[in-house]
Amino acid sequence: MVEDSGTIPNGNNMIKKKNITKYLLLDIETASQYPTLEELREADQKLADLWVKRHVYYSGSYFEFKDSTPDQTYKAKAQLEPEFGKIVCVTFGSFKDESEDARIMSFSGSELDILEKVKKILQNAMVMNFLLCGHNIKNFDIPWIGKRMLYNGINPPDIIKVGNKKPWELSFVDTAELLSFGSWVQQKSLSLDLLCHSLGIKSPKGGMDGSMVSESFHDGRIEEIVSYCERDVEALGSILQRIAD
Repeated sequence: MVEDSGTIPNGNNMIKKKNITKYLLLDIETASQYPTLEELREADQKLADLWVKRHVYYSGSYFEFKDSTPDQTYKAKAQLEPEFGKIVCVTFGSFKDESEDARIMSFSGSELDILEKVKKILQNAMVMNFLLCGHNIKNFDIPWIGKRMLYNGINPPDIIKVGNKKPWELSFVDTAELLSFGSWVQQKSLSLDLLCHSLGIKSPKGGMDGSMVSESFHDGRIEEIVSYCERDVEALGSILQRIAD
């Protein structure tokens, strides 16, 4: 899937049409490890106790959780934290040339199997001098992949080991950051749905959004999650084609 096309793009610049084949698009979907806090408590009492501490943070920091129980915050937020959740789908996309839509490849199944396959793709991407591209990838997808690999006994590939790298040395392009034009406030508020609408691109959120993934996973609706993840990557590809100069 990952093919070398020669020229190496700079992740700090706007997307260039001539370099679009050097971007590896990425999106992940995550779910809580267990459907409910009670089931987590039965499986891992210590982790459940640690969630109660997280609940204290949520109930004290977010107005909407002020009167919530630990069980309610678990259902709402555990899928967003790598220590309490797991990766249930990863989708990659790449361009054969600048005129075609992105080609899509998805991995689902056991988290360990997903992560082992993802590591091989990322290692190949590094060899080929690709840049990883996603929406909010720096704050969500990459940290999740790195942490869940470690928690599953997998050594993360060098392309996502960024502890000693300067910002301009990272092999990532984050469209939320890129299209904020330097504004941290706008970066935090620019959802993929909002960006697609603003650019006149069909939203990938029809029928499902991120808040529904965990419950859908525990209900066994894996195919719907994969389809949703793929729509996100297709939308990301459309964004790159739209903004490339």
